[in-house]
Amino acid sequence: MVQGGFVTDIRGGEKADRVRKLLEPYGRDAFSIAELGVGTNDRARLVGNVLEDEKVMGTVHIAVGNNAFMGGRVNVPSHHDGILRSPDLIVDGRPVMQAGRLL
Repeated sequence: MVQGGFVTDIRGGEKADRVRKLLEPYGRDAFSIAELGVGTNDRARLVGNVLEDEKVMGTVHIAVGNNAFMGGRVNVPSHHDGILRSPDLIVDGRPVMQAGRLL
């Protein structure tokens, strides 16, 4: 879950615990949303390279932590990207994507 631009809840058992432990040493700013992207390219494929994977139709790309290198205000020694397949995305109470389908 995200509130006020920060990840406030990470769920998913052991994998979620590992992500939390990876971010915690860097403080609250490591939980800051650095990037949010919606995959809209129906020709892109999941290949294990974030630069293509983040564009795949039906995905959402989220990065947390440092965004100063791209003009943002958060400068921590941590930046981690994640690709969600078939997600639900709700922004300000409005559904944008449901099960990976753009609405």
